[in-house]
Amino acid sequence: MNRNYWPHFIIALVFFAIALGIWTVKTAIDNPVELDDSYMMSYQEVDKKIYDIMKMKQTFLKEYSIIPLTNKLDYPNATFAFKIVSKKDGKPVEGMQVSVLFTRPDTNKYDIKVKAIYKDGKYVAHTKLPLKGRWNILLKIDKDKLTVYEKYKLSTLHPMKLKNS
Repeated sequence: MNRNYWPHFIIALVFFAIALGIWTVKTAIDNPVELDDSYMMSYQEVDKKIYDIMKMKQTFLKEYSIIPLTNKLDYPNATFAFKIVSKKDGKPVEGMQVSVLFTRPDTNKYDIKVKAIYKDGKYVAHTKLPLKGRWNILLKIDKDKLTVYEKYKLSTLHPMKLKNS
């Protein structure tokens, strides 16, 4: 007796393709695309203002330098410290409004936004981190009519080389 198994194979292949389609949709729903908040605003706003943002950064960096002082975050009580110094005389500059966003590289679920406080010639931001591991530190610095954004990648597990060091 000679049997033909091709119809069974084709039906199994169709069910396999349907199962893969269902799995793909379920995975996409469970893992939504996170919005990028590198500039602490929506990407649509960044898209409209990117040239102004870049111009303000160039103007700011002609007068000031941002010097990070932290290369490893403590867990759970994290502190990020940095100096803003004048390029004219090398002295620390106070009076700037600084917002600091602690965020995970892969999600914005654990975002923590705090204000940095000026003390003893440096700006310091304190927070309580919910998880160990890698964190992005985003700075938003306001001085007069200039707004500047800086990003640093740090970890609670080991010291990392700072972007601007």
